[in-house]
Amino acid sequence: MTDEKQDLDNLLKHPGWQRVVEYATKDIANRIKTAQRNAANETNDIMALNQLRQCLAAEQALETFVAWPQARLKALEHAAAQTTTSGQMSRRGTL
Repeated sequence: MTDEKQDLDNLLKHPGWQRVVEYATKDIANRIKTAQRNAANETNDIMALNQLRQCLAAEQALETFVAWPQARLKALEHAAAQTTTSGQMSRRGTL
């Protein structure tokens, strides 16, 4: 488990990951902006709503992907804290 924690910590600090996040965020933001403009120009309201729904889904998928390493790291840290703070329960107490 500590290997995964270290790997995720290294990933978040790695310049390559930071570049991926920066590129993906900018690229998807530009694509979504273009798709929203196209949806606004759509004469069919149902098609426009579908296009906007797809834009939101793409944006949420990107946010989930980018946030996963940090969320997983927090979950691992929380699990480790729970393991170390919970004492051993026995019928004899803390002898």
